[in-house]
Amino acid sequence: MENDNFFVCVLEHIKKIPDHAAVLYKHEGRFRELSYREFGEKVSSVALWLRQQGIKKGDRVAILSENSVYWAIADMAVISTGAITVSIYPTLPPREVKYILQNSGSTVIFAQNLEQYNKITDIWKELPRLKKIILFSDARKTLATDTVTIESIFSRIAPDIESLVDVSAAVSSDEPLCIIYTSGTTGPPKGVVLTHGNILSVLRSILLMIPDRGIIQRNLSFLPLSHALERIAGLFMSLYLGRTIAFAESLDTLMVDMKETAPTHAVVVPRVFEKIFEKIVASVRTQSRLKQNLFWWSVKTGRDVSAVISKNASMGMLLRVKYFIAWRILYGKLHRATGGKLRYFISGGAPLSTKIAEFFHAAGILILEGWGSTELSAPATWNSPLAYRFGSVGKPIPGVYVRILSDGELIVKGPNVFKEYWRNDEATREAKDASGWFHTGDIGRIDDDGYVYITDRKKELIITAAGKNISPSNIERLMMSSPYISNIMVYGDRQKYITALVVPDTEQVLAYCRENNIDCDGLPLSRIAGVRSLIESELQRLNNELARFEQVKKCAILDEDFTVENGMMTPTLKLKRKNIIARYETTILSMYEESAVEAM
Repeated sequence: MENDNFFVCVLEHIKKIPDHAAVLYKHEGRFRELSYREFGEKVSSVALWLRQQGIKKGDRVAILSENSVYWAIADMAVISTGAITVSIYPTLPPREVKYILQNSGSTVIFAQNLEQYNKITDIWKELPRLKKIILFSDARKTLATDTVTIESIFSRIAPDIESLVDVSAAVSSDEPLCIIYTSGTTGPPKGVVLTHGNILSVLRSILLMIPDRGIIQRNLSFLPLSHALERIAGLFMSLYLGRTIAFAESLDTLMVDMKETAPTHAVVVPRVFEKIFEKIVASVRTQSRLKQNLFWWSVKTGRDVSAVISKNASMGMLLRVKYFIAWRILYGKLHRATGGKLRYFISGGAPLSTKIAEFFHAAGILILEGWGSTELSAPATWNSPLAYRFGSVGKPIPGVYVRILSDGELIVKGPNVFKEYWRNDEATREAKDASGWFHTGDIGRIDDDGYVYITDRKKELIITAAGKNISPSNIERLMMSSPYISNIMVYGDRQKYITALVVPDTEQVLAYCRENNIDCDGLPLSRIAGVRSLIESELQRLNNELARFEQVKKCAILDEDFTVENGMMTPTLKLKRKNIIARYETTILSMYEESAVEAM
C-alpha cells in the first residue's frame, strides 16, 4: 500500500539507502555530499528542537531564505512534525514578509542570514505570535535571546531518527503540508494550502509519464524553493525517489555548477534558456564570418534533426553527416558544458520558444514544458519524454482533467487541486466552483491529440480601440528573442495601436556600440540615438512575424529594469503590469499624444 504522508516516503529512504547521497551543496569552493543518514540525522535534530518549542501538528513555521541544504533540512524537519511550512521569497520587502507572517500565524521562522534576520527584527513588535528565529548562517553580531543558529541546534540536540516515525505517520493525506503564497500581481498575496495528498498525487502522476525512472538520478536546484515548481519537481521529487538534489551556488555560477555536479535533470524557467542562447550568439558575433555562418548552419541542422526525432523517424544519410558536423561544431560542446549527463529540463512558469526548445533538443537535452500554478500543486499538464510537442504545454497528467469554457478559460479538476486559500473563504469560492473545478484564469486551446496550448491570461488580454483581442505575453516573448532586449512590456488597451516599454540588455547593447563606434560618453542608454535606432530596428524586424494589429508602433527605452525589488515584477518574475503602468503612465501616454490630437 502506498504511503499517504510525504515524509514517511522520505523516511523509508533514510532507512533503506542511508549511504546514498541525498544532497550536494557548495562549501568552501567545492561541492560536499550529505548522505541520507546524515540528512536524516540533521532533520531529526531540528525536528526535536521544534517539538521542544511546542511546535505540533498544524502549526505554521516559516522559511525566509535562498536555496540551500539548510532550506531542505528545515523544510523536512517542519513537515516531519506534522506542522505546515510557510515559504517566503527572500527578495520580498519587510512589509510583505510581515503580511505573510501575520496572515499565516507563523510562530517560528528560519532565516538565511543577517540581512533576512534584520527584516524580521525590524517588524518583530508587530508580530506577537512569532516566538523564535533560527538563523542559517553563522552570526557575526549579538543575537536576540529568541534567536539561535541551526548549527547550534545540530551540536546541542542529539539526532534520533526513530523519533520521527510516530509523529510523521499520524499525519493523513488530506492535512496541509505547506502554504505557498501567490505572487500577487494585484492585491495582497493569497496563501495556497497544499496537502500531502496534493503533493503525492502530482509526484505519482508525473512518474507514470516517465518510462525509465533510472534517468532521474541527480537534480540541480537553482530556482527558488519558495515556488511550487522547484519545490515539488525538484526537492520533493528527488527525496521521494531517493535520489540526489544538488544546490547551485547561484544563477551566476549555473553553467560551472552544472559541469561540476553533472545533473541528469533540472527545473528551469524559459528565460534561463534564452539567456544561455543569447550568450552563445553574442560570443559567435565576435568570431569570423566563416564561423558565424557555420554556427547558424548548425542551428538550422539541429532544428531539422529535432523535427525528425520528435516524429520518431530515422535520419537519412545526408542529415546524419550534417548532424555529425554540427555536433562537433556546436551541440557537443553545449552538452559537455551542462555536465554531459543532462537528459532533460522541466520548464514552466512562462511560455517557451519552440526554436529554443529545438536548439537544446539537438544537443541531446529535451525540454519538457508543462503548465499549472501554485493552486494546482505546480503541474496540470506536462510533455513527457515519450509524448511531447514543442509549442504545447503537454497533455493533462494522469488523474487530472482540463476543460475549456466558452470564453476560452481553462479549468482543471483532480487530486492536485489545492485545498483552500488560507483564511480566505471568499477567494477560495471564487477560484473553485461547487464541483471542484479550479478556474485558472489562463486562456488556451486543446488540439485533436489532447495537447494543451496556452495563449494568454484572461485578465491580461489587450482589447484595442478596433476591438482586436491581443496577447501581450506572445508579443513580449517574441521581442525578448532579440539579444538586445532584456525586458519589455507592451501596452494598447482601448488604443489604436500597440506601444512598448523596453529595457535594453546593457551588456549586449554596449558591445554593439563598441563594434559600431557609437559614442556612449557615459550617457544613459535611453539618451543615445544609436541605441534607439538599434532597438527600433529590432522591433521592426520582429514585427514582421506579427499581424499588423499586433505590431509595436512606438517604444520608450527605460534605464531601469523591471525587478522584484522595485515592485515591477513578482518573485516568480512575472510582470506586475498595473505597477508598471502606474510608474510609467506619463511615458505611455506620451506615445499616444499624436493619436489623441488626431481624434479631436
